[in-house]
This record gives sequence, structure tokens and C-alpha cells, in this order.
Amino acid sequence: MAVNENSILQPLPLLAAGAILITVATACPVFTTTTNCGGNSAALSIVGSLAMTAHTSAQDASFSFSNPPKDDQALVSQKATSHWLPHAHFLVAKQPVTLSDAHTHRLIVVCDTPYRNVPEKWIGSAPPTHAAGYADGKTALISEAEFMALDRSSFIALDALDLK
Repeated sequence: MAVNENSILQPLPLLAAGAILITVATACPVFTTTTNCGGNSAALSIVGSLAMTAHTSAQDASFSFSNPPKDDQALVSQKATSHWLPHAHFLVAKQPVTLSDAHTHRLIVVCDTPYRNVPEKWIGSAPPTHAAGYADGKTALISEAEFMALDRSSFIALDALDLK
């Protein structure tokens, strides 16, 4: 029985295409960025919302996380937990935020859990940082050393407050 040279070569283009497809599929994750959902992205969003709520409310009267105005109570209560950050707690200032505080960079809310997803990096991960919110409504990431240096006795866990 004679072997037809064309019958032997026919599978080669399919094998080559398969090898290229496997190589591309394997290399693609290297060229894509990871998601920023959760972690410091979510924590920054929450501390930003809480800081801006306190900042805005302090323009009219002092704002206390333990006794927020009725208009802000549901929002503050809702921010106490997050499905994006199931193990994180948000520490809020025990002292009220006043009008004069609203124009300072006084730390009033901080996430107790450090995350590494912000800023995004092509190689490796970012150093662990904590999301922080200030009386002037701004947010930032602080290092673990800065978090450890905080007088945490002046804060209380937001989820420990009775905001019903």
C-alpha cells in the first residue's frame, strides 16, 4: 500500500494552529491587568463616602458617626459592612466632626484591613496599605506603619455602633 504524502501533511496545519492557540491563551494573562474590584478600591470608595458625608453634614452642624443625622443614618449604617470586603472593619472617629474640622486633614475613618491591589502593578503587587478618609472629604492610602502609629483608642468600629 502506497502512502500518500498529502495525507501525512494534512494534520500539520491543524496541529500548528492548536499550538499557537495554546501559546496565546497561556500568555494572555501576562498582558492583562487584574481587576480592582474589592480590596483598596472598595475600601477607598467606602471611606470616601463616609468622609464626604461627615464633611458635608459638618457644614451645617457637627457630625457624629455614633449619632448621625436622620438623613445620613441609613447611608452610614449601610457602609458598616461590604460584600466586597467581608472581613474588613471601618474604624470611625469617636469625636464629632465640627465645621472647623471639615476644613482640616483630620483622619476620621480608616479601614482596618490592608490590601495590595492599589496601585496596580504589572509585576508583583503593591505594598499593603489601608484606605483612610479625612474630615475635608478627601481619601488616601496609608502605610501599615502609619496605621499602626494611629491612636486607635480614638476610633470605634462602625459595625459596633447601634445605628438603627
